[in-house]
Formats: sequence, C-alpha cells, structure tokens
Amino acid sequence: MMKVAGQRGAVTAEFALVSTVLLLLLIMCLELGLILDAQLVIGGAARDGARQASVDGGWSAEVEGTVGELLSLGGLDPHRSDIEVQPHRVAYGRPVRVRIDYGYRVRSPLLVPIISSEIPLAAEVVTRSERLEDR
Repeated sequence: MMKVAGQRGAVTAEFALVSTVLLLLLIMCLELGLILDAQLVIGGAARDGARQASVDGGWSAEVEGTVGELLSLGGLDPHRSDIEVQPHRVAYGRPVRVRIDYGYRVRSPLLVPIISSEIPLAAEVVTRSERLEDR
C-alpha cells in the first residue's frame, strides 16, 4: 500500500481540531461538576438556615451565621450570597421561607466567552415556625 506524502499533515490537522474540541468538552464537564457542587452546597445551607429560622421564629443573626458558615465550609464566598427570610417574624405553625441567591463565578477563562462569567444559583426552603411566643 502506497502512502500519500500529505497524509501525515492531514492527520496532524485532524488531531489538532478534534483534540481542541475534546479539551473544551472536558473543561465544560469539569465546570459543570463544580456548578452542581455549588448548587448542592447552597441547597444544604438553605435547609439548615430554614431549620434555624423555624426554631428562632423568623430572621435572626444565627440564621445568617449558619448559612455563611455552611457556604464557607463548601468553598463558597458567603459575601457573594443574598439571604432572604420571609416573614421577618412569624408565629408558631406559620410558614417561614429562606431563599439564598448566589452568583457563581465561572473558574475557567476558556468558558467565559461561551457562557457568562457569572451564573446565578438559588435555593429556597419553606418550613413551619416552631417558636412559641414568650409568656
């Protein structure tokens, strides 16, 4: 079998094109894993924050402290989060809602032109207040 002289160059060019696309796909998969991890951390922080809010009867410094601590433990910056507790004070048995909005920054500079540099993530948990009125 006789080889054409330009065949090696064609194989090299094809490899360059295919490897670039595969590398980009690999980076996108890794970034997606990091985004999903951040979403799980935010969801867990919202759950624990809602639990604290139900015990406290609404917003308290402990709610924000709990959420901030869990975000930090998950590798996220708590200063980039917006924590909302509604209503601010709630009676026993009434629903209390905790919502966390977080702006996730994409870590790979190769993906910033393809997707935005910041992806909004959110988690919301609704529970019932367990705080009895002080007598």
